[in-house]
Amino acid sequence: MYYFGSTAWSAQTRATHFFDGETMDALKSFEDWLTKFLEWILVGLFGLFIILVVSIVVLRFGFNYGVVGSDEIVRKSFLFTSAIGGAVGITRQEHIAITFFIDSGPRMLKKALFLVGLFLVGLINVAMIWYAWSWIGTTGSYPWQPFNLPKVIVQSAIPIGCGLAVLACAMKIVLTLGGRVSLDVVWLPED
Repeated sequence: MYYFGSTAWSAQTRATHFFDGETMDALKSFEDWLTKFLEWILVGLFGLFIILVVSIVVLRFGFNYGVVGSDEIVRKSFLFTSAIGGAVGITRQEHIAITFFIDSGPRMLKKALFLVGLFLVGLINVAMIWYAWSWIGTTGSYPWQPFNLPKVIVQSAIPIGCGLAVLACAMKIVLTLGGRVSLDVVWLPED
């Protein structure tokens, strides 16, 4: 038993108290806001893709003219889109999962496996951040051609995307423990 003032609280009572009320509402609201914000960033990047690709094609084949670095910008925008899209996939429970065993088990097993899966996805992203920092430290000051800017600008997509994925996993774990994530469909099924 743990004592707070004159009241004895068990570990279960303390955990239940933490996961109730305003804290969980605020976390759920933040997760919803972050997901929508990242989705709008993705919409903007996809809009940039469309504008750049159409412009490149029209200039190249219509006028036999190319813009220096336009292909490079499209590729790097795709890199940021992939990195941010991974975090959005986690918040929307659309990341890769084999759900046959999870869906066929009892509810507590489903919850435990869901939490373990989120923890492992978060752990992999922490490892990717760790390795990305050493990679950026080694090559980040080299020039990014054709713009002659430091490569750290492009290479930062990995720690940013993985950091967002770790944040998404942590929020989803806490929200699941707090009972704010439905376990009826743990991951969205394929169409």
